[in-house]
Amino acid sequence: MPRLTKIYTRKGDDGMTSLGGRQRVPKESARICAYGTVDELNSHIGVAVAHGLDQKLNDALLIIQNELFHLGSDLCFIEADKEKYQLPQIEEKHVNRLEALIDELTAVIGPLENFILPGGSV
Repeated sequence: MPRLTKIYTRKGDDGMTSLGGRQRVPKESARICAYGTVDELNSHIGVAVAHGLDQKLNDALLIIQNELFHLGSDLCFIEADKEKYQLPQIEEKHVNRLEALIDELTAVIGPLENFILPGGSV
């Protein structure tokens, strides 16, 4: 697993950033935007978990967070580096696990009849 010893380079970036395997890509690339969004979602889930939730929901969110880390890793490395570093990758079993979790939670709350407006209270 790669290790980050510094989070800065002092070289400037000219609008570029490095993937996990050190390949340079534009900061606005779809890959960078995607794993930034995954990180942001993971942070929001962490805030929700920190508020003390029902145990079943808490457990479900921890599973989702773990899968989001796999997804972030999957996005951060090109295919050749995934094999080189033996990184976790999203596989069908991960999708199946999340689908089973969705079915489990849907059984508790029932099917959605409307879109849910974000906001409200915490």
